Amino acid sequence: SIDADSAEEIREILRELRYGSAAGSMNGTAAVSAPKTAAPNTSGILQSVPLSSLPSWRDVIKPHPDVAAGRYKNAEFAADLAQVARGEGSFEYRDPVEFFARTYVTEGMAGLLMQALRRIGGKDGEPVIQLKTAFGGGKTHSMLALYHMLRGTVPLSKISAVQPVLTRAGLSTLPKANVAVLVGTAIDPTRVQRPPHMPGIMIHTLWGEMAAQLASAAGNPKLYDYVKEADKKGVSPGSEALKTLFDAAGPCLILMDELVAYAKKIYHVDGLPAGSFDNFISFIQEVTEAARASENSLVVAAIPESEIEIGGVAGQAALESIAHTFGRMEAIWKPVTANEGFEVVRRRLFLDCEDTDARDRVCAAFSEMYHANQDVFPVEARELEYRERMISCYPIHPEVFDRLYEDWATLERFQRTRGVLRLMAAVIHELWMGSDAGLLILPGSLPMDIPSVRDELTRYLPDGWNALVDSEVDGKKATPYKKDQENARLGKFLAARRVARTIMLGSAPSVRAQSVRGIESARISLGVVQPGENISVFKDALSTLETSLSYLYTNPSRSRYWYDTRPTLRKTVTDRASQITDADVVREIETRLRKCKKESPFAGLHICPASSLDVPDEQAARLVLLRPTETHAVNKADSAAMTAAVDVLNNRGSNTPRIYRNMLLFVAADAGLMNDLQQDVRLYLAWQSIQNDRESLNLDAAQNRETESSLRGAHDTVDAHLREAYCWLLIPYVDKTADVRTVQWEMPRIGGDESIVIKAAKKARTDEAVIPRWAPMLLKMELDSLLWASSDHLPVKTLWEQLCTYCYLPRIASEEVLMQVIREGVNSDQYFALAAGFDGTRYIDLMFSRSVSHVDKSALLVKMAVAQKQLAEDAAKRQAEIDAAASGRDHTVTPYGGNGQGMMGGSLGSADTAHGSVADGTSPYGRPMPAVSAPAPAKKRHFFLSAALDTTRINRDVQNYVEEIIRHLTSEDGTRVTISLEVEAESDNGFSPQTIRTVSENARTLGAKDAGFEE
Repeated sequence: SIDADSAEEIREILRELRYGSAAGSMNGTAAVSAPKTAAPNTSGILQSVPLSSLPSWRDVIKPHPDVAAGRYKNAEFAADLAQVARGEGSFEYRDPVEFFARTYVTEGMAGLLMQALRRIGGKDGEPVIQLKTAFGGGKTHSMLALYHMLRGTVPLSKISAVQPVLTRAGLSTLPKANVAVLVGTAIDPTRVQRPPHMPGIMIHTLWGEMAAQLASAAGNPKLYDYVKEADKKGVSPGSEALKTLFDAAGPCLILMDELVAYAKKIYHVDGLPAGSFDNFISFIQEVTEAARASENSLVVAAIPESEIEIGGVAGQAALESIAHTFGRMEAIWKPVTANEGFEVVRRRLFLDCEDTDARDRVCAAFSEMYHANQDVFPVEARELEYRERMISCYPIHPEVFDRLYEDWATLERFQRTRGVLRLMAAVIHELWMGSDAGLLILPGSLPMDIPSVRDELTRYLPDGWNALVDSEVDGKKATPYKKDQENARLGKFLAARRVARTIMLGSAPSVRAQSVRGIESARISLGVVQPGENISVFKDALSTLETSLSYLYTNPSRSRYWYDTRPTLRKTVTDRASQITDADVVREIETRLRKCKKESPFAGLHICPASSLDVPDEQAARLVLLRPTETHAVNKADSAAMTAAVDVLNNRGSNTPRIYRNMLLFVAADAGLMNDLQQDVRLYLAWQSIQNDRESLNLDAAQNRETESSLRGAHDTVDAHLREAYCWLLIPYVDKTADVRTVQWEMPRIGGDESIVIKAAKKARTDEAVIPRWAPMLLKMELDSLLWASSDHLPVKTLWEQLCTYCYLPRIASEEVLMQVIREGVNSDQYFALAAGFDGTRYIDLMFSRSVSHVDKSALLVKMAVAQKQLAEDAAKRQAEIDAAASGRDHTVTPYGGNGQGMMGGSLGSADTAHGSVADGTSPYGRPMPAVSAPAPAKKRHFFLSAALDTTRINRDVQNYVEEIIRHLTSEDGTRVTISLEVEAESDNGFSPQTIRTVSENARTLGAKDAGFEE
């Protein structure tokens, strides 16, 4: 066999070849150089340093060559004591120098090594030590440290990490022990072993395997004889035999790992070469007693805590028996604490820091940022202790370790140190090869779209997380990636992806049963923001993700966030909203519109009329809210809203032309805003359906609260956006200076937070689209302009009808507005007069400058000049009559005032006529002198009309005759209008029987007096 010195020489050659130095990787020159050019930014890796005055971590510290190059295997982070004892496995585990170079000696491990040194060195160390910690917590690694330290294969000078421990143990030289390694998973209890280095020996049991290894290590095969018979018969040899063996082979070290796994193999199984389960338990008890009784022998056993390692009834029974046995006399050491895990990982994955000043400057910049933004980051981040942690963890941010050791370590299958090593090795390799420019490796730096990184996380989680990461966290198909691409402000910092990664790392291990779930918003900031970056960008990214991700949850105060494989209610809402029909959306909008109340100056409000027939043709201002489907857009004269408004303006039903067109205004929704409103309505209806189905959906209390809150919010949003959407006031008018037959439209926008009707009413009053109060001067201007251009008077009824009908006239809110302005005008001598009637030559009861309490619709508005002329003439005639009477001459008096009563007197001479009427208007006889008028001309009492109509446009022609002729005739009191329809039709080919039958039947149905076909 090869002696220890020769073996070490061979290992030096291997270290030289592998790491460029016989001293190992920590002193080597073969570290992998970073790529000259950055890799394509497909993994969300920062390509520029956040703060130019600070270096990237890649310029300060380098990973181990195998990590940087990706040559590591995940299995290499799982120490295998049996493989090392056989001279197999990874070189960094087999080689004592490389092993200690990469091993951080924690406080617990230092205590373990010190106790072992004192025991083996003949002092007062513990004889039996139990290593008890969680799955992947470093038990096997600690036993490997004992194995390499005490076998004496390398000098102390090459494993400098042991020197402080040796000093604490009170020793000056490193003692040597004969080592036996018993790993339960590596030993087959059904087979008899024949060790090649000990010819003639057959090993059956665990105690036989131990004795054989001690005999081989001591170079004395006869030591096996102490347990030979017991081994052959499968019976525990007893503590005395074992004590004798230990003293003869001493000092010796017995390392026992995976005992529970071995016990499960023989539990309730008879006839095995390895003996029975009871004999195995007896051996465990005896070996601990023997170690305690021996001079300087040490037994170290690893006892699992994890259910995964225990497994099943047999495992539990074995654990209880073994733990009871060891619990009688062993010392328990926990090799790795959570606070030391980061140092273990850093030592295993990185070389020594090349520029400690640069490292300290980076950590100081982070500390200053945390102190300057105390409301953004956790309280502990601004403490000096946290700055020291950053230096110790460099280049990995402490938050990464906190999340892994505090959150992920709660998962049953998570292998604390081993799991962290595998994850971070994959992360570091990707960041190194991708030329990551980050100052530190933060939670937001983890490229979770890389399978080796993603799978290392999701392997500990239930099914469904791989798909969630791909769609909601990282990768080109993930929503955060798309948000970064869509928004240059976010994309510059990869903000959405980094925030999503941080939430994933900080929340995935939480379970629904927890009362408090998720990662705090302050820790999200801690996990993403670096000096030189804008904090608000990451806050915006978080808000963006909150509203766009389907599996991201938040608490009501939005202070904590977490992912869950169950879709959020927002996802359910989105799915349901996409299934809501357009008809349901329109129905909901119309329902809300119908809650609107009419407002002055409108006498009527008509909401979403299905046709023009639904809008009455009445003499009062009315507002029409068009249907949600009848929208309008800027500069779109043929919009659906305009088409609907024109139809209602011109028609009432399919066959009846509308008369009072100047009484209508319309409000329409904006096409673009209506699209947004419809989406809001879909969300509202979706939330409403979730509330209705809350029992079948099995919503928890938090989801019920979210549903109620979101439903209220969606309701308010729909109301607000409904008011915003109905923003077009459509006002028909006719330009009197142009074609009076062409209706034009004003389309002002109406805004504000008030109801649609109130906004429309205010705008209509402001723009005088509807006039609730009119001035006499304005009425006179309209009368002078057009209405009585060809006449000296105009009936009030006709004026009102014209105001209601013609869009070139002002739109008066109601008839009372007109009556009020007439009363005000008559009370002055500046505008117009009022008469009760006109007999053809004179106005009856003509008045002005008088207060009038009531205006009859049959009264006449008279031009002021005409009224003044008539009154002047009347006064002159009365004066002439008075003068004539005073002269004593007889004269004939014409009937007074057209009332049918005359006054007879003597004949008056012409000379007396010149005197005129007396000033007091009385006759010489003291009686009133009636006014004198000329004989009335004969009145025209009959009108007739006959006209040919265009059969292709008959409706238009009839409407024109109604408006321009018939309406004027019917406006006269006492007028009777008879309208008849004459139709003559001739056919050169003769009418078909079908046409004859149809026309005849329809004529009878319509009540035609005389209709028929002739040859």
